[in-house]
Amino acid sequence: MRLPASRTLQLLAAVSLLLGSLALSAGAAAQSLRGSHRAVSRPYRYAKTHDLTFLRTSSAVRRALHEGDFVRLGANPHYVLHEVSFPYVTPTTRLFVRRLAAQYHNACGERLVITSAVRPKVAQPANASPRSVHPTGIAIDLRRPTGKCLRWLRSTLLTLERRGVVEATEEHHPAHFHVVVYGAPYRQYLASR
Repeated sequence: MRLPASRTLQLLAAVSLLLGSLALSAGAAAQSLRGSHRAVSRPYRYAKTHDLTFLRTSSAVRRALHEGDFVRLGANPHYVLHEVSFPYVTPTTRLFVRRLAAQYHNACGERLVITSAVRPKVAQPANASPRSVHPTGIAIDLRRPTGKCLRWLRSTLLTLERRGVVEATEEHHPAHFHVVVYGAPYRQYLASR
C-alpha cells in the first residue's frame, strides 16, 4: 500500500520532530557533574585567558590577600569552614559562596560545609591535576551532603553550570563537590537577575 505524498510528508515531519526531541533530551541527560577533560581544561583556559595568577606558596597567598586580590571566607550563619588551610578566595567567589550557602541553608535547613578554598601549588594534594585552578582562588570544595540537601545541591550546580557561570564536579575520593566560579560570567548572571 502506497501512502499519498502529503501523508508521507506528515509522517516524515512527525518522525523528525520525535527524533529531534529525543536528541535534546539525551543531551540534557548527558549533562552531569562527572569529571572530564573539559571540566579541567575549561577552567584552566579561563584562568589563563583572564590573567589569573597561579600562586605557588603560602606567602604569595598572604601577599595576594594583603593586596586585595583575595578576601577571607569568614564566619557566616549559612556556611562553615572545615579544616580549610587557606580560607581565601576572589571577591566574586566569596559572593558566590555566600549566595549559594544562603539558598542551601534555606532549602535544606543545614549549613553548607566548605572544605577547601585557595591552595597554593606547593600545598596541592598528590592527586591534584597540574591544571588545577585552586591556586588562583576561583575554586572551592564543598562537603557532599546527603538526602534532600544532596539533591538540591546537585540540581543547583547543574543549573548554574548550564548557564556557564560555574564548572562543577562531584568527586568521590574523598566525596565532595569541586566548584570553579567564572567571575565575569557570574557577575553578568547576577546583573541580569
